[in-house]
Amino acid sequence: MRVVELVALEHVELSEREIPQPGPGEVRIAVHVVGICGTDMDFYSGRRSAGYPFILGHECSGCIDAVGAGVTGFTIGTPVTVRPNFGCGSCDLCKQGRDNICTNSRGLGVTIDGCLAEYILAPARYVWRLPDGMGLEKGALIEPLAVAERAVRRAGNIAGRRVMVLGGGSIGLFALQVAQEYGAEVTLADPLVERLERATGLGAAHVIDVTVEDIVTAGRTLTGGQGFDVVIETAGVPETVPVAINLTRPGGRVVLTGLPTEAAIVETRWIVWQELDLVGSFIYETENFGQASRLLHEGKIEGLELVTHRFALDQAYEAFDLVARRVGLKVFINVHEEDC
Repeated sequence: MRVVELVALEHVELSEREIPQPGPGEVRIAVHVVGICGTDMDFYSGRRSAGYPFILGHECSGCIDAVGAGVTGFTIGTPVTVRPNFGCGSCDLCKQGRDNICTNSRGLGVTIDGCLAEYILAPARYVWRLPDGMGLEKGALIEPLAVAERAVRRAGNIAGRRVMVLGGGSIGLFALQVAQEYGAEVTLADPLVERLERATGLGAAHVIDVTVEDIVTAGRTLTGGQGFDVVIETAGVPETVPVAINLTRPGGRVVLTGLPTEAAIVETRWIVWQELDLVGSFIYETENFGQASRLLHEGKIEGLELVTHRFALDQAYEAFDLVARRVGLKVFINVHEEDC
């Protein structure tokens, strides 16, 4: 089968590997669509290390191609997506339903080879059947939307609240939409005009171009000097963490969902003085995945409108180069072209 391997810093190549065979409890998926994510770019750029050669990709959809012993509920040709972080299933966290923070987890495209391949294996319990009528491209957006849905849920009850989203990538734009769906007034900040324009088109109450305005001054002006009830950080750079704290009103909440590869420096006294809630949000639990699927299927969230570029598998080098130059929003790589 054809795969795309990261073989060196900022270099991916098309290669050949054996088609994997599913073991007990596993299914094999013929991959159709893979979205490029910020985590992929961390490995691509060297901000995170991977042993070469390594297959990236964890946002995907496809069709059941084979099932292993003991697997029920799936038939050949079923359109699916994957929750790509596999908890061990036996630790206390997994038993509590918090397999997103299982310390023994395996992650497609993170700790094990990922989805940029014609076929992948996954534990059947982490494979999600797509709703009837949902196309494979939309199915590949369930995973990143689940990240955003989790972050918004971690903010608590936001109906009628003022929310700031820092970062206008796909996670930020999804968080904007989810927060609006749950009743918040949302402002989004980013340095790229294309993302700000997209946020405006999605209904953002305000947008802040951080290359033009001081974000803390602008944010406090919008809130009458008080700050936002909730700030959701999705940019994943260390500089935005103290900004998020400074933008939050006394007694408010900061949700950190970005993954900086360097340490952030924050003034902890401000957190104490203002009695801020500072919470992390890491990927998602099962309920977030289900809610993301529902929101997309019911048209509550704009999904495919965020997809700006599509490439074939043998054009992966061009796709990664495009994302590295911060061109466009969500970039898809199409692996198998035909439907299930």
